[in-house]
Amino acid sequence: MADIALDTFPNARTIFRELDAAAQQPVLLLIRGRAGTGKSMLLKAVRAHLRGRDIPVAESARDNGRSVLIADNVHRYTDAELHTLCAAIESGNRSIVLAAQPRPHDPRLRALSEAVARHGRTVDLRALGSADIAAFARELGMAVSQPLALHIHQLTAGIPGGVVAALTAARSAPLEACVSAVDDAVTAWTRTILDTIEPDLLETLVIAATGTGLDATELTEVLGVGPDTAHDLIDRARAGALVTDADLLLAPAVAPLRTLLGDRRYVEVQRRLLTARIDSGLLRDRTALILAESGVVDPRLAEFLCRTAEKSDQATRYYAAAAAAGAPVESIAVRWAEAAAHAGDTDTALRLAEPLLTADGVAHTELVAAVRICAGVLTRRGLVSRAAGLYTWLGPDRVGADWAPAAMVLTLAGDLAGAAQMSGAAQRWPPTEADAGARLIASALHESLDPHGAGTTAAISTLIQAGNTGDDRYLPSTAVSIATLLCLGAGEPSRARDSLARAATGGGAQLPVLGAWTALLGGDERGAASTLAGIDIAALAPRDQLLAHALAVGLARRGGDHAALARAWQAACPLFDQLEADLLSLLPIGELWLAGIRLRDVRRIEPLVDAAKSLLRKLGRAPAWTNSFHWYGVQAALADESPQELLPHAHALKTAAEAGDRQAVVLADAGRTWVLVLRGNVAAAEVQAAVSALAELGLTWDAARLASEAALAAGDSATATTLLKLARSVRVQAQPVEPSRPAPQPLPQTPAGPAPLTGEAAALSDREREVAELVLLGLTYREIGARLYISAKTVEHHVARIRRRIGARSRSELLSMLRAMGHGSLLV
Repeated sequence: MADIALDTFPNARTIFRELDAAAQQPVLLLIRGRAGTGKSMLLKAVRAHLRGRDIPVAESARDNGRSVLIADNVHRYTDAELHTLCAAIESGNRSIVLAAQPRPHDPRLRALSEAVARHGRTVDLRALGSADIAAFARELGMAVSQPLALHIHQLTAGIPGGVVAALTAARSAPLEACVSAVDDAVTAWTRTILDTIEPDLLETLVIAATGTGLDATELTEVLGVGPDTAHDLIDRARAGALVTDADLLLAPAVAPLRTLLGDRRYVEVQRRLLTARIDSGLLRDRTALILAESGVVDPRLAEFLCRTAEKSDQATRYYAAAAAAGAPVESIAVRWAEAAAHAGDTDTALRLAEPLLTADGVAHTELVAAVRICAGVLTRRGLVSRAAGLYTWLGPDRVGADWAPAAMVLTLAGDLAGAAQMSGAAQRWPPTEADAGARLIASALHESLDPHGAGTTAAISTLIQAGNTGDDRYLPSTAVSIATLLCLGAGEPSRARDSLARAATGGGAQLPVLGAWTALLGGDERGAASTLAGIDIAALAPRDQLLAHALAVGLARRGGDHAALARAWQAACPLFDQLEADLLSLLPIGELWLAGIRLRDVRRIEPLVDAAKSLLRKLGRAPAWTNSFHWYGVQAALADESPQELLPHAHALKTAAEAGDRQAVVLADAGRTWVLVLRGNVAAAEVQAAVSALAELGLTWDAARLASEAALAAGDSATATTLLKLARSVRVQAQPVEPSRPAPQPLPQTPAGPAPLTGEAAALSDREREVAELVLLGLTYREIGARLYISAKTVEHHVARIRRRIGARSRSELLSMLRAMGHGSLLV
């Protein structure tokens, strides 16, 4: 431990050198630091150092010999003891080394500090930074990873006593249980400290646990004490080991503190704090959230949380807290369900919204909203018939201004008559920004069903516009997903890429899946596989899971990897019993259909394929959506060698082609050419034309395969060679061009804006972490400066540097990025 003192504590070696010369010049030192920072350990090392040089040591100021006076815990001295000590300091005839906690509001200790400042110097011991913890661990003979060091710092705020407890546990625990062992050890360390804390200080720690900061005026009101007592409590809390420099109780200490005080007393202090904050108008969002989640029930708190939820990006948590604080669930059910649905918690959304469908006395607007939320969840789960049934039950007379989401669901389910009935109510409702997105999507879906395919281009444009509107309601599907799948189904993968590029944010977890599908059908199988590898399929909505599994199947099928195809197929099979066919699932169903034939397990997916065929019959001629499925049908019939199964799909493509649909013309011609090739009738010019046309539609793999099969069936080697070259060229042209790496350019002398740093440079310093915690509390620069004993201008500089480090361009972005980085954990 002596080595730790020498290497870890600031100025330790300088202190020893000064003491070595104490015989010539008296030394006066005040070692000041919070509990647990190692003052006593450093004094122990000082005693050992002096005795090792035969220098006598005294523990009392009354010993007037030539010994060095060593005094620990001076903050606990009586008035008489402090007076004697100050007299010894003023005399200046002996060396003195003192240790004390900082108590800025204690006039006796201020006088002592002033005397030391006149005749000697003060050494302040601070908590360890996250980078120091690794060095500290090495002194203990162990190595810790940087993530573990950061975790320990978050738990202990760098107080050496807590760090030692954490490292000791980590050293003796298995690697896989290391983090939990550290958590348990730090919690036990905090509990041990709490057991020794004076009872009058525990309620002050409750306020620190709430993350509101420690203010003497507020303490007098909340705890019913005088101003002097309040200042003393604040000094003692800040000088302890459990309260950070930002006046926040360490997270592991919260549960033990509550257990020690008892729930009733703990919540009572928080209730008084709530009253004080509301009366002063200083209640902040985070404080209100913590109070409610701690068990404070108060209608004022519930109302505040409901108002906050409406403008928060954590609305679900705020509504749950409002309910815990006493807000009637039925009064916030719709808003809470909407927030939960947006957050991806569809179970909670259904749990809240479904009871409103059968409840008595529900307002009409809330009933309609509940239907929209339930229908949206069911549609994204792939249960479109149930969603359509809800709107059929609601009916066009009651649907009101929500006619557009109703028309969307019914169109996706293939109920075009029902969708038309819902759209008939459109003229009775004014177009507003709130429902602009849903209106545009409903209009685009209607346009996309044009029997001649003429409305496809306009529909895609309308969907892209819908993605840029301010409609933030939970809808059955997003505009970007419909636009992308429509583009892919219509043979326009490049336009699908453009659609996704415009929706680079706000599309949720489905965007990577759609991007991978776009890459696959654009010929970039490597890019599709790379994107798929980074997707957590289990976390997706069921309909998006179907897309992802079909993507995995498609990649394996195109790569000719039978084992991978079998694995991907088995992973997808459970979904076949959970989902229904709708307009947006035709593409993955078609891909899985081919895989089932290839694996001779088509019976597993036949019910879903039959449902898709039934949907197509209900849609009638809608080539923008049906062409791709009919092309899969042609491929399935060819793979299964079933001419009778080929005819319906070939006929549908031929009919659409005769009506003027360009994509159908290409697919019908390619299908006819393919059949001729399989019969051994290879016309090189026709094959080349079909291959080129398929490639233009983005069906590069199909085009290359057609060329390859034609080459195998060709009767002469020259034709076969030409067609094989064609197959290779189609595949090569489909691969993305690797961008050339530009030569490094000199940095501009006057950059237009701050560039974010990366890697280790983006990590915040200890002081910046403290500032970040207080910024997340919503404190002003002046309040933060007062808390950290620095100027408001210095705080401003710290915040500016933090923004530059992480690349935040606004205050709201700064707060979001800090939370994403894990800051704010000490506020809980």
